[in-house]
Formats: sequence, C-alpha cells, structure tokens
Amino acid sequence: METRASFIATMQETQHLSPEKGQSLANGSMEQFDSDEGSSIEDADFNWDEFLEETGASAAPHTSFKHVEISLQSSFQPGMKLEVANKSNPDTYWVATIITTCGQLLLLRYCGYGDDRRADFWCDVMTADLHPVGWCTQNNKVLMPPDAIKEKYMDWTEFLIHDLTGARTAPANLLEGVCIRLQFLSDTASRCACCSSVCSPDV
Repeated sequence: METRASFIATMQETQHLSPEKGQSLANGSMEQFDSDEGSSIEDADFNWDEFLEETGASAAPHTSFKHVEISLQSSFQPGMKLEVANKSNPDTYWVATIITTCGQLLLLRYCGYGDDRRADFWCDVMTADLHPVGWCTQNNKVLMPPDAIKEKYMDWTEFLIHDLTGARTAPANLLEGVCIRLQFLSDTASRCACCSSVCSPDV
C-alpha cells in the first residue's frame, strides 16, 4: 500500500494532477483527463497538393487502385482531338484537344489556345456534347472558335487544316458509344418517370 501511495504521489508531482485525477489513475480508469477550460486545438485540413510539392513526390494514377471501377476507365487518350460544343456561342462547335483524362472526365483545350491552359475545362463524356472530327461538316453544324481567340488568326480554316494534319482524332465508334449510352440513360429515365407518375398513389 505504501508503494502504491508513493507512486500516486510521484505522478501527482510530475504531472501536476489533482488528487481526484490521481485517484482515478490509481483505480485503473481509462478515462481521459479533462482539458483546461477554454483551450481548444483545431485540426488543420491536410492538403495533398502541398504535401506532394514539399516532398517532391507525385500522385499515383487512379488506374493503380483496384477499387476504381472498370466502367470509369475511358479509352480516350491525351492528344486526341474531337469536336465539342462552343461555350461562348450556342449551337456552334469547335475542335478541342484532350489534355488529360480521369475516368469518364476529360480535360479539354480549344484548338487555337496553344500552350495557354487558362481556358482548359473539364467535361463528362456521359453528358457533354462531344463528336468526332468531321461531324459538323456531315451534319451542317457551324464550326466557330471561342470569342476569346476569334481574332487570333485571320483564316481559321487554314489553321484547322494545319492543326489537324497528322493529329490523332477520337474514334467515331468511341464517341458513338457515348451517344448510345446517353440515349439509353435518357430512355430509362423517361420510363422511370412515366412509371412513377402511373404508380404513385394519389395524396
């Protein structure tokens, strides 16, 4: 008993514990000691980008993780070109280059921006208005460069011919597959909405 009391006294002196908390320790209690009133420490959010930059490391590609669904692995490759809706001019389209891919997401850059990435934008292949190069000509759609670079070149036709020469274009069958999936999802949603309206009981 004397040894136990001596141990408690020592703990109280070294850790400045109150007798009550020392007694709690002696009884084998696993309860945490109360923090000082008014003190609080907020956990800072961890920033992966800053961590990678500080350590000189690079992020592993999403394909390295087995839990990534195969359905999200797209066949689009960086450098491929396609025709996409022009955000600055409704009902018109322009050629864009795939900068990078992340599952079903594509990072695109309108042709004519060169190495300027400030206007790069993400789009979802399942919902974006994407088409193979040549689709506008075949369907009488207008190809028009974005307003921000419209004055950059005098002859955009000549620019496109030069830019597309030897370039890789997104396969038509790949983009047609996207359109088929979109149509399927649209039809499915319509049927579900119809079924819901028929089956829902009157309130």
